[in-house]
Amino acid sequence: MIEIDSNVQHSLGQEVAVERLHNLAVNLAQRFPQQVHQLKMHFKNHRIDVDFAAYGYVVHWTAEVFDDQVSLHGTVPDSAKVFAGKMKQTITGHVAQELFSSPLRRAA
Repeated sequence: MIEIDSNVQHSLGQEVAVERLHNLAVNLAQRFPQQVHQLKMHFKNHRIDVDFAAYGYVVHWTAEVFDDQVSLHGTVPDSAKVFAGKMKQTITGHVAQELFSSPLRRAA
């Protein structure tokens, strides 16, 4: 398995950041119906575990939410090595977008 780590800084506080990432995770399959399949999630306090299949690869991501940052850790199969950088960039980008978007823009 290939390990992928990233951090996204924010200024929302832990509670708001957890709420936004929970929303992102719950809506993954709806937002990306062509890419995300077999979605499984587990939420506990400030930690979100998400498993899904993307382009035929099983992907696991954990987000630990702190007052000022989200620590992302993911694993992808060795066979997805060529896509690992793109997966990191995409997931980190969507997390950052969710954390930095205004509530009105997210609702639209």
